[in-house]
Amino acid sequence: MKFIEELSQLVFPQRCIGCLNLGPSICSQCRVAWHPHIYTTHVEGLVVTSAILYSPIAARILVAAKEGNQRSADNLVIDALRHVVENYRGDLKNLTLVPIPSSKNALRKRGRNFIESLCNELNVSYSNILFHQKRVKDQSGLNAMDRKQNLVGAFGVENKARTYGDIVLIDDVVTTGSTLREARRALSAGGLQVSAAITACVAQPLR
Repeated sequence: MKFIEELSQLVFPQRCIGCLNLGPSICSQCRVAWHPHIYTTHVEGLVVTSAILYSPIAARILVAAKEGNQRSADNLVIDALRHVVENYRGDLKNLTLVPIPSSKNALRKRGRNFIESLCNELNVSYSNILFHQKRVKDQSGLNAMDRKQNLVGAFGVENKARTYGDIVLIDDVVTTGSTLREARRALSAGGLQVSAAITACVAQPLR
């Protein structure tokens, strides 16, 4: 097994996820950019707590996790989310994370619901009650207004009979707040109140 791993490194040498240079999965310079802190922003009164400032390095790590299914990138995102969860000021035993769902197209492409798969490793109660109820465009090429319009009515809520406690939305990144805004709307329409939101990364200022 060790020989196979060493041979693999010769044929496919490891590169840093953040800068793509040869070396460890994340080099010391990129680790500086991906070092969890606590950043607080607001989306129409909703408190959003994040761990990492969004940057080109952070963007590459998120893409490697979401689109590349790279385990080392997953671990970095999980560490960032765990840092925020551990600093949550409420009662963790009364906390229910609600992951932002992947679209049907992304689910087919990636083979998994990205945020939900990460929630499995946070040791906190979560419920995947949100779902996409209409097709939406890829958000990456849209401005703030177009993103907001693109997501209007995008999410629905499954009727699951249980007590949720403090509902906290969880996503990989907040850039304009449109996704979190729509998720809160959908949950509110379903009679559920959102207490807060957490993300691995945050764009500052929100675009």
